[in-house]
Amino acid sequence: MTKLMLENTLRIPLLLFAAFFHLFVVQISLSQAQEKGPPAALVKVAEVTQLEIAPQVQLIGTAQPKLTSIVASDIEGIVEKFDVSEGDFVKKGAVLARLEDSLLKIELKGAQANKADTEAQLRRARSDLERSSKLLATETISDKQYTDDLAEVQSLEARVDRLGAEIQHKQDSIAKKVIRAPFSGFVVTEHTEVGQWIEKGGPIVTLADLSIIEILVEVPERYVPKLVLGGSTQVTVDALNPEKFTGKIAAIIPVGDSASRTFPVKVAVENIDNHIKGGMLCRVSLAIGKPDSVLAVPKDAVVNIGQSHLVYVVQEGLAKPLPVQLGIASDSMIEIKGAIEPGMQVVTRGNERLRPGQPVQIIK
Repeated sequence: MTKLMLENTLRIPLLLFAAFFHLFVVQISLSQAQEKGPPAALVKVAEVTQLEIAPQVQLIGTAQPKLTSIVASDIEGIVEKFDVSEGDFVKKGAVLARLEDSLLKIELKGAQANKADTEAQLRRARSDLERSSKLLATETISDKQYTDDLAEVQSLEARVDRLGAEIQHKQDSIAKKVIRAPFSGFVVTEHTEVGQWIEKGGPIVTLADLSIIEILVEVPERYVPKLVLGGSTQVTVDALNPEKFTGKIAAIIPVGDSASRTFPVKVAVENIDNHIKGGMLCRVSLAIGKPDSVLAVPKDAVVNIGQSHLVYVVQEGLAKPLPVQLGIASDSMIEIKGAIEPGMQVVTRGNERLRPGQPVQIIK
């Protein structure tokens, strides 16, 4: 047998041995993995708590600014300046428009000059009256002369007062030629433009204050007696989901729609950053009963399987599924009923892919 044939003969058994050894190691690894079970899942948990939750109903409403005003001019005139545009935010006192005021300023200067001249005449008349008073005491002049001097002073005093009132009127008219924002808000509509003649009371802009939003909700009549004026509500806006807002029942209108048997209810929401816009669709949760003490968990703890619901409870490091029935909800919490006790730890994150009995590792 040649050397080459000998090497080939020895190589085959070695390859077979290596293959069988590899299969043996793989089999051992699989057996150990099966004995250990699935790997531990990383989860977040929360405790089952006892809460006071009132029954609620969620209704659809429409957002609208609490304050919307058509800003008008107190005086007539031609628009000389108009620098705001629709969509602009303006602060209280900001200039919206200026009307031409040159004629009024000329008339004001004339009235001020007349008043100054009349005041000079009044000073001379008072001096004459003082001299007449002294002469009358010594019977140097007649009573008529003294009376005439007194009448002159009184006439000039009245004229100074009249001119003062005229000056104030013209100054007020000039001030009114500048139309300012009565409150901070957004320009919704422009009603004029440069060069247009504005009548007294003519509209300049429509201004809307979005800092407070009122949500108009049509509430079925069966719920109206259960509402409390000033009661707290939870609001979500479809366009801003998942952001949530807290509101208060601002008004319950006592006259409803006889066809739909609903009553308008206004819910006020602080809108500090102006995120909510007028006309947005809102979902309002209204309390319609007295609070009850119930067991509750975060809504994220509930796993929905078709029409059934369950939560995973952590016991001895393992995930145990417990069927539950859902009750009333409040904010991020929801009532659950079943074989559940206060203080139990339920999985709130990572529960979508859990399997019964799977080891879990709780993370903060």
